[in-house]
Amino acid sequence: MLNELRKISAFIVREFRMLYTYKFAYSTTIINMIFTVVYLLLFGSMFKSADVPSLAPYGGDFIAFAIVGSMGWSLLWNITNSVSFSLRNEMLMGTLESVLITPTNIYTIMLAYIIFGSIFGLLSMLILFLLGFYGFGVVVFSTANIYTLIIFGISIVMMAGFGMIFGGLTLKYKNIGQTIPLIQGIAMFFCSVYFPISILPDGLQAFAKIIPFYYSIEGMRISLTTDSLNPELLYYIIILTILAIVFIILGLILLQRGLTKAKKDGSLSFY
Repeated sequence: MLNELRKISAFIVREFRMLYTYKFAYSTTIINMIFTVVYLLLFGSMFKSADVPSLAPYGGDFIAFAIVGSMGWSLLWNITNSVSFSLRNEMLMGTLESVLITPTNIYTIMLAYIIFGSIFGLLSMLILFLLGFYGFGVVVFSTANIYTLIIFGISIVMMAGFGMIFGGLTLKYKNIGQTIPLIQGIAMFFCSVYFPISILPDGLQAFAKIIPFYYSIEGMRISLTTDSLNPELLYYIIILTILAIVFIILGLILLQRGLTKAKKDGSLSFY
């Protein structure tokens, strides 16, 4: 057990060293995220004084609404991207097979990527928090409580499973194209990241509620408006828990199947 923990820490340290080595690539990712959010917030600030009924349940402030959504979204997808893209990079560099012929379990590698993605996601959240505070005078998460942390924790587990699903597909098919960006684009539209789903037609609202990530973003927002476990918040926690279990099981299955096929085909050492 102690040996596995050392391996996990070694992988995480390596990822941070790579981050430091390729500072330009990572810094442009952060800058792109900031400019995207600032662009949206400046656009929304034109209507700050307007009375928007759909925002009333969230305090009526579009900028605060968008920053909370951006922070939650950044945390979720940094985890999935870390697992999927890091595994792909291992194959691109030809290091995955070398690692797996040592007494290192694939799940040890995945856990290291999940932790790294969570750390990077929290860093992105901090940057967005500071952007909201110093750029727009908005303080978010000032009402965060234990239920907010529970939502965060369950969401991290869910996205870890989601990342392993794509990790397994990457091992099996090598090139999954724009699958992740496509899912991100669709999910962002329906998951109450930048606007409440209440403005959508009824049919699309129903569709939004079958997308797993909606329950993370909306559950987080609800937890910030209450300090007690009311039925609505409990509903979101239960749904998220079920989704987390399902995704983790699917992720473990698909990751193992992808690894088995890659070993059988002898394709671990190339992408």
